[in-house]
Amino acid sequence: MPLLWRIFVGNAIVLGVATTVLVLTPVTVSFPAAERELLVLAVGLALMLLVNYVLLRRAVAPLRRLTGVMREVDPLAPGRRARLRDWPAEVAELGAAFDQMLERLEQERRDSARRALGAQEEERLRIARELHDEVGQALTAVLLQLDRVQASIGGEPGQRIREARETARATLEEVRVIARNLRPEALDDLGLAAALRQLCIEAERTGALVDRNISPGVMLDQEAEVVVYRVAQEAMTNALRHAGAEQIRLTLRPDGDMTVLRVQDDGCGVANATDGAGMRGMRERAVLVGGLLEVADARGGGTAVTLRLP
Repeated sequence: MPLLWRIFVGNAIVLGVATTVLVLTPVTVSFPAAERELLVLAVGLALMLLVNYVLLRRAVAPLRRLTGVMREVDPLAPGRRARLRDWPAEVAELGAAFDQMLERLEQERRDSARRALGAQEEERLRIARELHDEVGQALTAVLLQLDRVQASIGGEPGQRIREARETARATLEEVRVIARNLRPEALDDLGLAAALRQLCIEAERTGALVDRNISPGVMLDQEAEVVVYRVAQEAMTNALRHAGAEQIRLTLRPDGDMTVLRVQDDGCGVANATDGAGMRGMRERAVLVGGLLEVADARGGGTAVTLRLP
């Protein structure tokens, strides 16, 4: 029955019952009304309002459910739907329109995120190549020139030459690290497993103990591989810089029809963590490939970041 008729029929029943009671009972109202008559009218009115409220509450219950779904929708956790097909026609139509709107918004968000992140990765790759080819080669040339200067002078290198060479070598190494972080060559040349292993090795250089378990049977497309790598990179960076972790465990394995990445540390946990740009970036990347990102306290302390991809 349409919502309008449900409300109308409910009110009609309440008014009809009240009219019948007045007709069939010896209830009269004098003027001025006596206290007993006022009491009877007040009780009758209260009962009518109560019954009417109960009927209206049942009639608008689907709308309250739809309102609750609207409030709980999270753009970074897609898939939530109202699903009111079995309710009255108007409510079912409204719920279907809302579900269709969510579907369009989620698709548009995925498309815009794919374009934005794709442009970001292209820019990272361009900057990494320029750092490697331009700045890296310039620093290498500086080292060669210092070697030639030393060879022309002969003997032990002077203090200033040694300092200049050490500064150039350190700067060259920093440039290479920045270039790898921007766009690791292993990800493009050797694949996801090699890039994750390199990421773990770099984390170990900071003094952390890293345990990795990367399954060779994981097969993902290029876009998903980039997402997995960036999530792992951000999770390990947060563990080392912000959580004070000393031990990290990275796992990448197939789980039925899903692929699961899990980065767990022994740091301070998520209680003191803030949902900043890094966390939001991980969630947006997960949404991009239809995945689900979970960040929670790990057993025994620390944080567990879990990414599930279809």
